[in-house]
Amino acid sequence: MPIIKSPVKPFANYKWRWAVLTPTESLNEPPIFLGVLRVFNKFKNYAPSSEQIMNGLAVVQQETRSNVDLVRTRERNLIRNSGQYWKALGLLDEAHGRVLVSPFGQLLADGKITQVEFATTVVKTLELPNKKITADTSEWDEAGLRIKPLELILDTLVLIAEKLGSYEAYITPFELVRIVIPLAGAKAPLEDFAEAIIQHRQGLIDISRWPDCAPSSNDKRMAREFLIFLSNYGFCQKVSITRGNENERYQLVGISKEELVELHQLNLIQSELEKVVKEVRITQIPANIDRKRVSRMVLERPYQNVFRKNILSAFGSSCIVTGASIDNVLEAAHIKPVEYQGDDTHHNGLCLRSDIHQLFDSNNLRILPSGELIVSEAASTKNNYANLPSQIDIPNFINKEFLDWRVKYY
Repeated sequence: MPIIKSPVKPFANYKWRWAVLTPTESLNEPPIFLGVLRVFNKFKNYAPSSEQIMNGLAVVQQETRSNVDLVRTRERNLIRNSGQYWKALGLLDEAHGRVLVSPFGQLLADGKITQVEFATTVVKTLELPNKKITADTSEWDEAGLRIKPLELILDTLVLIAEKLGSYEAYITPFELVRIVIPLAGAKAPLEDFAEAIIQHRQGLIDISRWPDCAPSSNDKRMAREFLIFLSNYGFCQKVSITRGNENERYQLVGISKEELVELHQLNLIQSELEKVVKEVRITQIPANIDRKRVSRMVLERPYQNVFRKNILSAFGSSCIVTGASIDNVLEAAHIKPVEYQGDDTHHNGLCLRSDIHQLFDSNNLRILPSGELIVSEAASTKNNYANLPSQIDIPNFINKEFLDWRVKYY
């Protein structure tokens, strides 16, 4: 393929914007992001600075160990400062002086859709300029420019995988900012994105004179948030090999070329996200992403064999939900995930049949501290799971605070 030439910037202020202009990356972390949404949903139609919402956010901050001040002040509340994190993804509707959770946001907050179903819907529908948070799109309109940033990143990674193999199917924030974003502004053909990254890695092109579409540090941070989102929900896996954010590798792990093609083929009305998510679910793409994510989590957990042995012993080798007692199909599930400081003790584990474990880890099955079981809409329509018990007995040795944390933040 010929050497990729320098693209032309479509207009002076062209850049990719995730949410706010001064990013707070920690707000993208799923426990914080979901915990805040559930506070908003619980107190919808309240003022953002109401005592109820402020107190709810204080609990989220404490229980998620957030290093971000979620409570702030009544004058500079979270909605005013950072509400665009939720508005940009269609979870909050525009309202003056009160919190208004969208129908899509209510589905996620109520656990009626899984986090990966939500994320796949965002991948499919998110478009730049994002009219949910951008009032003036005239420069984009004059340039005739519309970009699906998350789909574009994944498409690029799939093409790199085809050319170089899965090990090289990664993108760095530097490559996103200096190669992908400029090419997207120039409406380059899809093949050019992967080829330009490959040529840059091989030293064949000099991008130092390419247009800078992220001149400030905040612009670079905004761009990186697109990669953080894909990593947070299992499409990519972040691998830090050097110091500094710009060279982090975001490796493609969660979605295949065939699944992306299927996602592209969905013809959906993007403004009705609560309907889009149901169409996305039918494709089984979210279920496949979740399955891969759960498998990776299990393989990466240290001491998993010891943990499994201790949990099966504590539960008498019996699935707490189904009563299945064949060792070969029993697995040990962490209640509070290890990545969020969950420990490897029997206080933080459940003995589950392998498919029930998959449901539990993908949030298609939620277990409340009271022992009540909540099965997602997707799982409840399957014959295998429509007749699961609505209530189970939680052993006394289980730390119910871990169950409570999971219901709120996972």
